[in-house]
Amino acid sequence: MSEFNRQNLLELISKIAPSGGSAEGESYKEEEFLKNFLPIADYRRALEPNILLIQGGRGVGKTELFRLLAIPSGREALVESLNIRALPPLSQTTWIAGFGRTRKAEKRFPTPDIVESLMQNATNIEWRSFWIGLMLGVILQQEDCKLKDFIFAEIDPEIAFIANNLKEKLSLLSDWLPLVNEHLEKFNDVLDKLDEKLIETDNWLFVNYDELDRLVSSYTALASPIRELLALWLDRSRRWERICPKIFLRTDLFREEFLNFPDASKLSGHQIRLEWQHSWLYQLLVKRLANSSNEMRAYLQNIPGLIIEQTTSLGWTATSNEKLFEQLIEMMIGKYMGNAPKKGITYRWIPNHLQDAGGRIAPRSFLKLFALAASRRISGQSEQNLPETKLLHPSDLQGALMDTSADRIRELQEEYPWLESLKTSLVGLNAPMPRETFLEAVQSTRWSERPEKKPPANNSEEILKYLLQMGIVESRFDGRINMPEIYLYGFQVKRKGGVKRPK
Repeated sequence: MSEFNRQNLLELISKIAPSGGSAEGESYKEEEFLKNFLPIADYRRALEPNILLIQGGRGVGKTELFRLLAIPSGREALVESLNIRALPPLSQTTWIAGFGRTRKAEKRFPTPDIVESLMQNATNIEWRSFWIGLMLGVILQQEDCKLKDFIFAEIDPEIAFIANNLKEKLSLLSDWLPLVNEHLEKFNDVLDKLDEKLIETDNWLFVNYDELDRLVSSYTALASPIRELLALWLDRSRRWERICPKIFLRTDLFREEFLNFPDASKLSGHQIRLEWQHSWLYQLLVKRLANSSNEMRAYLQNIPGLIIEQTTSLGWTATSNEKLFEQLIEMMIGKYMGNAPKKGITYRWIPNHLQDAGGRIAPRSFLKLFALAASRRISGQSEQNLPETKLLHPSDLQGALMDTSADRIRELQEEYPWLESLKTSLVGLNAPMPRETFLEAVQSTRWSERPEKKPPANNSEEILKYLLQMGIVESRFDGRINMPEIYLYGFQVKRKGGVKRPK
């Protein structure tokens, strides 16, 4: 094995999950973002024109894919690397963001408080006017876009001033929404003609949506706009051939009891749910390491065939051969989590301790585990000495698991603020626990009076059902409620035989 500087490599590992590995913390520098991005097989189907809805839990990569699709070179690299054939030639496509940030600071859309205030009692038609207005506004704001010129040429002169409002003042909702709503028929006619023009010229328009959970301030107020967005596109998918959406939506926001969307079943053939296989997670880890420095690449190349140089903007990539990932973990940490196999095979221990009750693992959590383990080793929190070839000790992973769990809960609290109150009630409980014990803890929770921090249901049984769907807890065959380790430590719930924090 070639010589390496352990400290340097640990520093690089500690940085593979910027700002904790959240989408918001990823680099907005195009080159760095693309090199950190891993195309996975599910993205191939997600880009098929007939797929309207792309679901996934927090941290599965929805926003990363959304951002990539806003970058021309990113789209090209994705199509090339996955050999995507179902998508039209990219030269015949235009991609816009119907909602969601493609840059770190973006002031294009109305703010959540304004949307919630002005749309508090909005009808279904008013919400449709909202979505139609946003889409038209974004098209009209595009530079060097023939679609913009076509719309201005086709629009009724009487409402041309509204189009100018959409172009120049899209963030000022009160300036244009009443006008679009009043003339909705004419704006729909313009979009019908745009679709006909796209068919005539053999072109396509893709309208992407992300961060829909940030459209308004309170969770309960999200149902109406999301329901009407889905209803709009389900209807238009039968009317328009060449204007297609890609709606990135958190899985819990599509729940039947929350959304109350009667036509949800009609979307069954037009949606995909993003879930990461264990081998893809290791692929992501290796890809990020390979693109971090020459020194790290030299370390990885001690395993022949593990990394592959690419000519696309996505940089170095990793093999799909799981045996080589196993070799890497053995070289980096060791084959077992202790001195004997009974402690667990390290390669399997890692995903087994990061998955939720449904067996799902967020890529962020996977990357964080390694980043935090490296940070522990750098800061001297780990006392175990390492053989020359190793970078980490199993105890580094054990300690990092607890920190990763705590970070995961903090992440979830950003999306589900009501979990902050629930956490207080769960501290000190022992899992698995009788169902009644868990329900009593939920029932005794003192919920915040702030609208955005109220739970999604009013009774403990419904809240439990919600937590089960999220994969935060599971119901065992004997009726007891258990909590997987990725959430256990963050909620400060105890379990006999659980991982002990290393000294």
